[in-house]
Amino acid sequence: MEQPPRQSLFWIASYPKSGNTWLRVFLANYLLGGKDALPINSVGKLGYADADARHYERANGGDYDLADAAKTVALRNRFLLRTAITGPKVALIKTHNYNSTINGTPLIPTPYTRGAIYVARHPGDVAISFASHYGLSIDEAIERMREHNAVVGGSQGTALQFTSDWSSHVQSWAGAKTHNVRVIRYEDMHDAPAKTFSRVLRHIGVAVDKAKLARAINNSRFEELKRQEKADGFTENTEHQPRFFRKGIAGAWRDILTADQIKTVIRDHGHAIKALGYS
Repeated sequence: MEQPPRQSLFWIASYPKSGNTWLRVFLANYLLGGKDALPINSVGKLGYADADARHYERANGGDYDLADAAKTVALRNRFLLRTAITGPKVALIKTHNYNSTINGTPLIPTPYTRGAIYVARHPGDVAISFASHYGLSIDEAIERMREHNAVVGGSQGTALQFTSDWSSHVQSWAGAKTHNVRVIRYEDMHDAPAKTFSRVLRHIGVAVDKAKLARAINNSRFEELKRQEKADGFTENTEHQPRFFRKGIAGAWRDILTADQIKTVIRDHGHAIKALGYS
């Protein structure tokens, strides 16, 4: 008799280009690393990426049209159920999906969910990084961030991810009542890494060792990630930009966005910006 599904899925969630990868690099160094920094291309050993089309293809028993939204949602539920039944006691899963339903099927199913870390970032900085990653102008990125039906992926080994608009994405996670969500901000990862990453570890259920914490923070500092990418490349980069780890700073939008672009971002997302504590 097959065992029932467990509440084992622990989500590392964010809107694209908000610091998800940096957080996972830290967690990999803390949970799997030693004295030296782990190779950035081994971060995938930490858990699952729900954008990896191989999960859906296994659930389908073969290839399928990755751009088929209805099929992706159905296969997603099948893959997550299987993970909750046969996967580890705590399965860390990276996601850029918003916390909602498609065709009546939840993208983040409550019965299998143990908890979540949601990484938020000021939408001005998201727009800059999103534009670079996906080969868009900043104006195009800002436009994409207001599209309620926005998706990413759906080709080249990446399953569709349903991102919605930035504000809806934030609210779907930060306002969730049933998923045990801890919200952290990209800016706090920069300004107070020990405090912020300690909160992450405790929320996941991992004891905080001060020496390991300091070492993992040092081994996941941005300069180290850039050094490794320059030497060995990074599998999560795209063809649109020379480097995945670009600048790693917070607040660049103040100097890069035009006055009109800033007004547009605030007009589109002012409520969520304020709710996250940004001025």
